[in-house]
Amino acid sequence: MDESSSPNLFGDDTTGPSYVVLARKYRPRTFADLIGQEAMVRTIANSFALGRIPHAYMLTGVRGVGKTTTARLLARALNYRLGDINAPQIELDPQKNGGAGEHCQAIMESRHPDVFEMDAASRTGIGDIREILDSVRYAPVMARNKIYIIDEVHMLSTAAFNGLLKTLEEPPPHVKFIFATTEIRKVPVTVLSRCQRFDLKRIDGERLAEHL
Repeated sequence: MDESSSPNLFGDDTTGPSYVVLARKYRPRTFADLIGQEAMVRTIANSFALGRIPHAYMLTGVRGVGKTTTARLLARALNYRLGDINAPQIELDPQKNGGAGEHCQAIMESRHPDVFEMDAASRTGIGDIREILDSVRYAPVMARNKIYIIDEVHMLSTAAFNGLLKTLEEPPPHVKFIFATTEIRKVPVTVLSRCQRFDLKRIDGERLAEHL
């Protein structure tokens, strides 16, 4: 039998188009799925209820704790729209809302025109940030907000941070930033002070066993 067409160690056929790696297959799709992060979810829910929504979030934690997943959930929540609901929404479960939000699927698949994701580990310079600064002036194409997700933001150069700072101080009303980092100490205090910070933690063994 051809090795390239044989099943893997666990008996799964990895050659078919339906195969999804476990990390993506079981990625949380709602805030209720973010076990162990209840304090963060409660804070976000309260800010939505009070209409006091920050223009920038800072998500920090060790690798694999769910920063990028949380950033996409935030992007969906901030741009949620379904029927008569056209406001930030903490409840993202389609079964409870009577259907999925208009923008949810596109954001989850990283193909929404108003949600931009950038990896600062490979795009560290002022030129990369200048592209963002040039685009924030324009209104969103489809959603309420333009959302910029910048992963490993601590890797940005000093010039890039300085270029970003002015927009963080006076952002357009339709723009939200979501930063993620594993090295929070390397992020300038001037940037940190303008973000709502959430420290994501690993799930302890007892809680994980209970969940499983």
